[in-house]
Amino acid sequence: MTQSQVASIFDYQPTPEEITEAFRTDLQELQETPVELAKRMQDMGDHRSFQAILRSIQRMAAGDTRVSGEMRVIVKALLRQQRRREKKYAGIEWQRQANGTVSAVVEDFSIDLYPKSKGRWLVHLVHIPTKYSPAWPAWQDSLEVAKCKALTCLDDAYVQLDDLEQQSKVA
Repeated sequence: MTQSQVASIFDYQPTPEEITEAFRTDLQELQETPVELAKRMQDMGDHRSFQAILRSIQRMAAGDTRVSGEMRVIVKALLRQQRRREKKYAGIEWQRQANGTVSAVVEDFSIDLYPKSKGRWLVHLVHIPTKYSPAWPAWQDSLEVAKCKALTCLDDAYVQLDDLEQQSKVA
């Protein structure tokens, strides 16, 4: 390969349509709806109103507006985090309880996945030492999706616990 061929590979700029399609694909891999992503962005410090964040995500996913560079970075970072999390927790042993609940203890969190109607699942976490329970996410469409969402909630719960600890030091 010549130097000019190598340079042209690195100079490639995807079209807005390719960027939008990649954004949609990344959102699917994240297994997050625009509503869930907007909530996570608020939790991570986005100061805009929930409706403004959601509208922005929906318009980008629909191709009505370009996908911002910042949004591409956020979604790619969340995807990398998710992939690392999946590798880290690949060996979790989920136990089915007599009542249909699927449970696991991961580090110092108890995770329960409750079956609901139409094959949906509800995710519930409790930090065992403090009894802290982060907000429950929306019902998930399958057990596998619920397991993935539980691990996302686990990561988020550690951040929330750190934030609570910092706030208590300031108060």
